[in-house]
Amino acid sequence: MPAAVLAFAAMEPPAILVAEPNHMQLQLIDLLLTADDFDVTLVETSEAALAYLREHTPAAVLLAVELPDIDGFALCQKLKVVGRLARVPVVLLADPANGGGLDESIRSRARAAGAELLLQRPLGDKNLRERLLRLMRQPVEGRAANPDPAAVGPAHGPADDDAVAHVGAALGAQAASELGRLRAEVAQLRGENASLQARLTKTKELAKNLQAQLDAERQKPKGLFGRRS
Repeated sequence: MPAAVLAFAAMEPPAILVAEPNHMQLQLIDLLLTADDFDVTLVETSEAALAYLREHTPAAVLLAVELPDIDGFALCQKLKVVGRLARVPVVLLADPANGGGLDESIRSRARAAGAELLLQRPLGDKNLRERLLRLMRQPVEGRAANPDPAAVGPAHGPADDDAVAHVGAALGAQAASELGRLRAEVAQLRGENASLQARLTKTKELAKNLQAQLDAERQKPKGLFGRRS
């Protein structure tokens, strides 16, 4: 076994995120990878993938092109503009064209998204483990020269830089909008809290007055028939 593979074996199992809406494909990928001591997380939606990525930094990510909410290309772009995730290799999984094989437009979009590898669905590649290990071992700057014929190197051209910049700007605008919404919610909650505090103060004051009246009533002397005067 190569030294690099032994080094991986000596560490904790590499964490792999797989986002694939097809349940049968998820099961197949799980069989291909889990048996080889990968720590595999399987999700079926882009929303679930993003939730995982907010808390974890996997060793590699496999994304189906067809995902609910956000397609695999856009999700890959989002990963590549996040500093913590930018170096994580991404493998895109796409359906073949009508004539068989992957369409050139799919390859072009995969390159623009910054994916390191493009594979054809349905996935049944027994060498998937070796491909992932090769990607994880390879320096980021060397991934574009990957000899694998299915590989697509990271984008480096001006058009791709513009695309990444556009995605970054869109994410920034989205984050600013979300921040504004959260601030408005916090301001509303603070207003409601102040209103509740005022009502609580009035209620306590009323209860205090009622208790004082009750105590005063109890201290009144009793009359001839046991009534308070």
